Amino acid sequence: MLRPYGSIMLKTRFVILSQDDCPRCERLKMMLAQPLRGRYQGDLTVIHRQTQPELFKTLAEIYSVSSTPVIIHQASGKVLSAVESLLSVRTFLHS
Repeated sequence: MLRPYGSIMLKTRFVILSQDDCPRCERLKMMLAQPLRGRYQGDLTVIHRQTQPELFKTLAEIYSVSSTPVIIHQASGKVLSAVESLLSVRTFLHS
């Protein structure tokens, strides 16, 4: 499903909001690369605060995001902000 955000269409099931100097963002990145072995790579778009500030701000406002990282399921609008455990991330990505 494509979701429009301004003039940008995101083509993946999930969006991750991330930023520099964020230990939890690095932890999520490691989880996705190592234990999950990149299994969801094609389903994820990473929006980085410092490289895409306008889109990051728009999505943060739409989904009431106050900290990073978060994973957004585009079809349902659900947001996972508790990305500390591999189980919670895996369960959310299976939704």
